[in-house]
Amino acid sequence: MSLRIIALCIFISSTVSGQPTMQKSANPFLFIDSVFKKGNYIVEILDLEFPKDIQDIVLRFQKNTAENKKWFEDFFSKNYKPGEGLPYHENFGITKDEYQKVKNIANTPPIVVVKGTTSIQINRVLGALSFKATEKSVQFFESLKIDIKNKNLIFLNDTIPFFNEINAGRPTPFGQWHGFSWKKEVANFGENDDIKMDSLVSKIIEINIGKLETKNKILFRLKYKEVDKRVVKANFDISCYLN
Repeated sequence: MSLRIIALCIFISSTVSGQPTMQKSANPFLFIDSVFKKGNYIVEILDLEFPKDIQDIVLRFQKNTAENKKWFEDFFSKNYKPGEGLPYHENFGITKDEYQKVKNIANTPPIVVVKGTTSIQINRVLGALSFKATEKSVQFFESLKIDIKNKNLIFLNDTIPFFNEINAGRPTPFGQWHGFSWKKEVANFGENDDIKMDSLVSKIIEINIGKLETKNKILFRLKYKEVDKRVVKANFDISCYLN
């Protein structure tokens, strides 16, 4: 699990890319039709770097919770609140001030770093977009299909419902950008149920597609997590620029 995912899911349960203003929109597929005009795109695979002191704190937290796995899972099940994360506990192996420092990380966005460059091809047939990857690092694009005509976004044969419009301000690592989000969450526990890790089965898929305000680039973000009774079958958070 990456440092960014730990900070996101455990500490604060809110996006490290800022809190974009969201509102319902009727035209997300018209937006996609307008931004994907070319047949080939250069893909910049992105990473988010946190300050070294934050990395050190999170690594100590990760080490201590791994050594006290059963305790942490019980604590998580009883105390985790969506949008708030977890309350502080001394068993985290970090001080209360250090814990608060990581929780406040959304106020100091990480730095975007390009960790690789490759390309993809886009095919447009009967109003539907499909993708062809040139390298394994972006092969996930081949699982994505966008049917503009029928207003469907499909990933790994799952139809992902439209979620919201995003108008992200300058505090995000990517700067100002505008786009749309599709999201699907499936779990065998309700929002008000205690999470039992031994029997939890869940899948979360979220896809963001946007346009940067200050650069002629498309922002693509994919978040995917699948858990089956303590076994994490998939857990990744990928950001790319397309130009």
